[in-house]
Amino acid sequence: MADDSKPSYGGQAVIEGVMMRGPKYVSLAVRDPSGNICVKTEEVQSLSQRNWFTRLPVVRGALSLWESLTLGISKLLESAEIASPEEEKPTEGALTLSVLVAVVMALGLFIVLPSYGAQWIVDLASISGVHWVSFIESCLRLVILVLYVFAISKMEDIQRVFEYHGAEHKVIWAFENNQLPLGQNGNGADQGFGDAVKLLAQKAQSESRLHPRCGTSFLFIAVLVTWVVFLFVTPESLVIRIISRIILLPVVAGLAYEVLKLSAVRSGFIWDMLKAPGMGMQKLTTKEPDLQQLEVAAVSLLSLIAEESGFSF
Repeated sequence: MADDSKPSYGGQAVIEGVMMRGPKYVSLAVRDPSGNICVKTEEVQSLSQRNWFTRLPVVRGALSLWESLTLGISKLLESAEIASPEEEKPTEGALTLSVLVAVVMALGLFIVLPSYGAQWIVDLASISGVHWVSFIESCLRLVILVLYVFAISKMEDIQRVFEYHGAEHKVIWAFENNQLPLGQNGNGADQGFGDAVKLLAQKAQSESRLHPRCGTSFLFIAVLVTWVVFLFVTPESLVIRIISRIILLPVVAGLAYEVLKLSAVRSGFIWDMLKAPGMGMQKLTTKEPDLQQLEVAAVSLLSLIAEESGFSF
């Protein structure tokens, strides 16, 4: 069983590497074109922990999501620079443009398209009632999410990222399940950083690549939350409805964050049913990593732990 007294670490797969995040620090480990693992650890100040207001339920979730998105994008771009050969390194302008295009596509796919599609179906079937609009819209959003994840899971470059996603989960599980006694190797003798990395990577091989705190599960929960929230805000005008959806995204994110946190530590029929679809989708967004990828994830996590706890290998 995982040790509940341990800090809660999370992460994100990046280009040829893994970012790990703790309460106070973030660590990025990326394998460069020469095969070496480059690691960078820096202190971060969480927006959700600044004062009593930012620590309120829902508020902390919205701030955490914003923080995760901005930090994740930043580290993703940084990893692309490290992992690319010198002659193929993308320019800052190209990277920024790709992020902007991705944001516009996300809003179009998951906000505009479901809203327009729901209105078209309601008009075509002559259905009345705002609850039907919200229900159909959420169903379309869920279908689009599943199809989108399935489609990108077939892309060769994305599969490589999904392998690092699996490595991130497996290494976190190995640590949470007490597979690494810090300061000792398998024989009980003092261990160095390299020994700890190898041991953690080896232990992680037998762990699950699925994790209940994963962002994939968050996306599914967020779709369910949109159904409930948008039941109460469904203007007649399609344009105003789309604008309201965008404005309410922080509320949806905050509520979904709270549900995800609860579901990760709760069990029972209802909680298991809530977690099942997200865990199922993780089978698409994670792939089995090799030992080298697990070592990159282990470097990232152990570098983070060293900073967070002051532990010296």
